[in-house]
Amino acid sequence: MRLTGTIRPTATTELVAEGHDRGSAYDALVALVPAGHVLVQAHFSMKEGVTTAKGVIRPDRVETIEAEGPDYQAANAALEAAVPEGYVLLNRVPA
Repeated sequence: MRLTGTIRPTATTELVAEGHDRGSAYDALVALVPAGHVLVQAHFSMKEGVTTAKGVIRPDRVETIEAEGPDYQAANAALEAAVPEGYVLLNRVPA
């Protein structure tokens, strides 16, 4: 049996932006997100009229890997073993 899996990097980066309110702080945070990344988390705090937005981004790319085995359990174990360090297996489907 052959399985195909989708993987993505697990690395994250934190960004910080400020604004005069939550909306402008969020807009400033989104403007900092580089191409090829996605904002996955945002938290806001306010102090002395300044709103700070702290966000977490991660790469938005995914890759496909394949593995084989005599049955589903063996193919699944081989697929999980094929996931490189720093990546997470998002799904698995029969190929």
